[in-house]
Amino acid sequence: MIFDVNKRSYRRDIDAYMVLHIIVIYFNIWISGKALAFRDHCTAGTLMDQRKIDELHARREAVRTATPASAIDKLREQGKLTARERIALLLDDGSFVEMGVHAHSAHPSLRERTPADGIVTGHGTIDGRIVYVAADDASVLGGTRGRVGEIKIARMREAALRHRKPFIALMEAGAARVQESFGAMAANMGARFADHFRLSGQVPQLAAILGPAFGGPSFTAAQSDFTALARGTGVMGMSGPLVVKVGTGESVTAEAIGGADVSETVTGQADYVGETEVDTLRSLRTFLSFLPSHSGELPPVANAQPAALDTAEGREKLRALIPDVGRQAYDMKRVLGLIVDAGDLFHYRPRYGPNLITAFGRIDGQPVGFVASNPMARGGVMDEKTAQKARKFVDLCDAFHIPLVFICDAPGFLVGPEIEKHRMVSLAARLLNTVCAASVPKITIVARKAIGLAYLAMCGRAMRPDYLAAWPGAHFDVMGPEAGVELVYGRDIAAAPDPAARKAEIMARLDEQSSAYEAAAQGWIDDVIDPAETRDAIRRALAASSDSRQPGFKHRIDP
Repeated sequence: MIFDVNKRSYRRDIDAYMVLHIIVIYFNIWISGKALAFRDHCTAGTLMDQRKIDELHARREAVRTATPASAIDKLREQGKLTARERIALLLDDGSFVEMGVHAHSAHPSLRERTPADGIVTGHGTIDGRIVYVAADDASVLGGTRGRVGEIKIARMREAALRHRKPFIALMEAGAARVQESFGAMAANMGARFADHFRLSGQVPQLAAILGPAFGGPSFTAAQSDFTALARGTGVMGMSGPLVVKVGTGESVTAEAIGGADVSETVTGQADYVGETEVDTLRSLRTFLSFLPSHSGELPPVANAQPAALDTAEGREKLRALIPDVGRQAYDMKRVLGLIVDAGDLFHYRPRYGPNLITAFGRIDGQPVGFVASNPMARGGVMDEKTAQKARKFVDLCDAFHIPLVFICDAPGFLVGPEIEKHRMVSLAARLLNTVCAASVPKITIVARKAIGLAYLAMCGRAMRPDYLAAWPGAHFDVMGPEAGVELVYGRDIAAAPDPAARKAEIMARLDEQSSAYEAAAQGWIDDVIDPAETRDAIRRALAASSDSRQPGFKHRIDP
């Protein structure tokens, strides 16, 4: 009985095992089906995502290649590059990161005709340093500015201020689009002016005028620290020929309003004029190499290069350049070229007020701003143009901690009723305030003439230079010797038996009394030096005053 019972139990166990095995098989089949379905679902999702990725790249490429071949050919005929070509040339190779590529006009009728809304924005590097850049695309609706485009530019200005990086505008823009900016919308205009004010003195602002840029873009250039303009294509001004025609009835060309010749010699609103777009864009890189990325740091120091004055031959060249006769001119540009590293100078507004030179150079790799009289132009006299140029240059150097070297050979400020019409008194006073307020190291070398207020404007003793020296032939006076003699000794000379001999006698005595040696004897200057010692003197003064430079925000830079 026991055996039969166990046999039946064994069979029941076998039957239960078979049922369980069948259940497991069917469960595995069910699970496999679910897994396959899930795999197919995931595969389908991947394929869908890839389509989105492909669409993204296609959209980007469509914007970046939107300029038709005919438009590019037209640009080439004018000697111009496309907006993205300009950026590529300006920045280090492959460094540009575009922002806002998917933008377009918010106006329904313009959506398909405004890739990137006519302006290319983003950031990249120049010599490894990050900059923010905005470039107008004149092939989009003639370069007119749209609301979305303005939002993009404002975004770059905001990022430049927040991240403490230079801001660069490459401009060829027309007026605001009528379809997007009319009527009461004008109540919200002008944000750019406040943005540029906030950027001023905080980070370098650079602008390139590469085509017609009337109105707003020109104001951006005016508020910038450095404005380069391309000859033959770049134009800046309040309004273009059409607006002038409507407003005044006068027919004028864009070039007459603000082309290269006007902007570099008459108005001085272009700090540099490039012969080509390539030259113009490269000037931005050169200018930036002398400045820090923001006011919270000192300017970058380059590798030191030897100067001509480091050699005996160069020292003799400089001595030979300086005439013994006070009225005889000499080329101050050549003098500066002998002083600076590798003879390399970068001139700031060279054709505006050419009687005064403002230029960047280096001493042992350290950036220095030079303000130097130029006897080759108008005898080096100071006038309204030199006063305005010098004021902006000194302001710029001071804001970004660049030491200043003044080389004075100034016979005074220009006098007469015509110069007074330019408010010369106010311009001279403003320049004196700026020089006096500058807290960077200031070094003054008096080459020959240091006369009156011009001497003060060239950082004379009252402006508290860190070092003040003169070459042996220098002399100091409140006015030119000829005028002084006539005012003080006119009657005495006229009454003399030999007026010419009496005048010569007086002139010789005054010359001795106004000499550099007499100024040194009375303690008003620090030394009398050989012209060949000028570079060494500057080098020592820079070293002595180096700890006085404290990075940080100082002041805005007025246009």
